[in-house]
Amino acid sequence: MALPYASSTAGQAREREIRTILRGVGASAVGFMVDDDADQIIAQFRLHGREITIPIRVGAYQAAWLRENPHTKRMKSTEEEYQAKARQQAENAAWAIMADWIKAQAAMIAAGFLDTDAAFLPHIALPDGRRTIDAITGGDRPLLPPPQT
Repeated sequence: MALPYASSTAGQAREREIRTILRGVGASAVGFMVDDDADQIIAQFRLHGREITIPIRVGAYQAAWLRENPHTKRMKSTEEEYQAKARQQAENAAWAIMADWIKAQAAMIAAGFLDTDAAFLPHIALPDGRRTIDAITGGDRPLLPPPQT
């Protein structure tokens, strides 16, 4: 199977779409951050009293794209130019994936299939600031066993 979103082009232009979708289900305080140090795009918002943080690792997509589309010596671009192309495609894909995932979660909420907690549970901030998924899977005694490979 081809890597999904490998030809996405809208990139950060999807930010407005995400904001509109979230506001449509009652979200407020919607914001976005590009954290180059952590190699992430982060969406944060408040929905029905819950603080939600959704990080998307751009470098993870870039690595997947490069595995599927390795640079070869026959290419006219240098390795550095090709890395830059892969990075741009990864950023475009990350915004598209985030937009589509949030749109799907919002549709599930609007249809009554899920409530806010079920739709965004892994990303809801706990009183200590950690995301729920980090509290469940991290630390000395994780609540979930590691996934089977």
